[in-house]
Amino acid sequence: MNIISQVFAVLAVVIYVGVFPVESFLLRRSRWAQKFLSTPPENVPALMMWAIPTGYKNLVIALGVMAGLVAVNIGEPVVGYTLVVYCCLNMALTAPTMLLADLQGHYPKRWDSVPGTLAATVPALLALAFLPFGP
Repeated sequence: MNIISQVFAVLAVVIYVGVFPVESFLLRRSRWAQKFLSTPPENVPALMMWAIPTGYKNLVIALGVMAGLVAVNIGEPVVGYTLVVYCCLNMALTAPTMLLADLQGHYPKRWDSVPGTLAATVPALLALAFLPFGP
């Protein structure tokens, strides 16, 4: 796996691991977390039943990418590529649902989802896009 794909895959991991505690632990406790996730304080109690599992799902997907990168770099390319491709595809195909929710009016302000959608989608897409360009 080439270094460019690996760098974008690591960036995706960093983003997903970084957002995990914000979704799973800080949303109820921090105004900053609420603003970061475009969640009005009055909506937090209703969202917690989804925010916690979503945070853990994102953590598991990120750990899958990291495990794939480790596998590639220790000489298990089939396992590594499989994990990286599957997990990055998961990121690239599920993250845009934030934009879909935004377009349906579920965000406090229109287009609030764009930064999060891009951050959760673009690194994974770039990791996948650069895969065919050699080791």
